[in-house]
Amino acid sequence: MYPELMRTVESTTLESHFDIETVQAVLREHPVRLAILFGSHATDTAHDTSDIDIAVEFDEHKPTDRGYNDVFLGLSADLSDELNTDDIDLVDLHTVTQPLATAIFETGILLVGNSNHAAELRHELTASGTDQQTPRQ
Repeated sequence: MYPELMRTVESTTLESHFDIETVQAVLREHPVRLAILFGSHATDTAHDTSDIDIAVEFDEHKPTDRGYNDVFLGLSADLSDELNTDDIDLVDLHTVTQPLATAIFETGILLVGNSNHAAELRHELTASGTDQQTPRQ
């Protein structure tokens, strides 16, 4: 239905400055339906001080749900603890702008989740007229 399948960790050679398997393990310990590495680490332009950009979709938690912040911040804290860095930039796919969603899906690498669902979500979030806003906007 949606032919644009994402690159995956298994299908991509990464020169990573962090342990991808650790990231995947932490993500799987949380209610994460989909996780995508994006930014400089996904495009092999990272350097020692680059942050780690990860976009997620949670199984059942939406940004407007009670308790969402606990889930989101808990995941961010666990990633920081396991990777021993505060340079984690975690975003929820349902709160990013349409241009950022497009960039995430075009250049990102699927860490956790199903490729077909990623393609469906890509279509949903990047189709014209579906610009998502963060709660601060």
